[in-house]
Amino acid sequence: MNIVLFTSSSNKSGGSRQALYLARGLAARGHAVSFFVPASSPLPSLDPDFPFRFLPAAASAWKKALAEALPASEPAVLHGFHNAALKLLALFDIFRKRPLATLAHRGVIFRPKNPLPYWSPGIDHFTVNSLRCAAILRSLGLSSKRISYVPNAVPDERLETRPNPDLTRACLGIPANVPLFLCISADAKYKGVSVLMRAFAKAFPAGSPQSPRLLIAGLRQDWRPLLSELGMENSIRCLGYTEDVGSLLRMADVFVLPSLQESMPNTLLEALRVGLPCIGTKVGGVPEVVGDARADPAGLLVAPGNAEALALALRALAEDPALRARMANAALRRGDLFTQEKRLDRMEGIYQKLLQARGLL
Repeated sequence: MNIVLFTSSSNKSGGSRQALYLARGLAARGHAVSFFVPASSPLPSLDPDFPFRFLPAAASAWKKALAEALPASEPAVLHGFHNAALKLLALFDIFRKRPLATLAHRGVIFRPKNPLPYWSPGIDHFTVNSLRCAAILRSLGLSSKRISYVPNAVPDERLETRPNPDLTRACLGIPANVPLFLCISADAKYKGVSVLMRAFAKAFPAGSPQSPRLLIAGLRQDWRPLLSELGMENSIRCLGYTEDVGSLLRMADVFVLPSLQESMPNTLLEALRVGLPCIGTKVGGVPEVVGDARADPAGLLVAPGNAEALALALRALAEDPALRARMANAALRRGDLFTQEKRLDRMEGIYQKLLQARGLL
């Protein structure tokens, strides 16, 4: 198939990475893929060998650049990621002059302020990465037939452990015989980092040499004042940004996602794929990833922003190795649902169905 993917995002967020993973995977399967990113995008630094294409600096010129990348007469798929891309798709081929199927991807759980682009006949289909996202689109009046649930996925190479001696328990000052909780996050308030720090202080206030430790990676701001206030300087370690998530995940005992808002976080999927029991919040697609408490879940779920409940969950997994082991096995089983191959299979099937519906295959 001829497939043109584009993202309007200029960061390395989970949604941007998912667009890259999809483009790279489809190209590896032999499809003719063009993947456009803004000129300021940092995505090329993640895969310097991939043939990225760049959108013009002026958004008004994006449509022309994308149209020129589409084959003149052969059927093609145009799939856009992020808000500005969706708005462009709404008007891109509204009068159906091209042999083209158009899709917009949505990976956030808030209700859009302007629903008009979602009602455009110029967008054939929407892909969403969580059932919560799908529910929001249906609340706008979209038919379920125009929405496909395609959860995020983690490519195997993302989970590889790199030979990095700086990312070991010993080098990070974390004893080998204590439970290590890991959070891979960012400084934004909605990520819930301060809630996690306060919960950890409630759960393990003594801070003895044998107390559990918490490692939070991906932070850029100075969290020392809060750690000092909580008396957690020796129990919580903050680490800056790193792409070596495989090494971090494989040294940990439990993964924690304290977010106040998420759809389907990549970090949670990465933790499941390596078999880490998880503690997550009941937001967006997190419950559908971790699993129902009545059916062999991969972790514990708590209300977002509730430090008391999070502290109880932290203690429960720290004090019960058998529970951690049971949830670790469940994590591996659930992680198999979020492989790159499964996502590519789903997406190829959607593309083919849309092209067939328009009589293009």
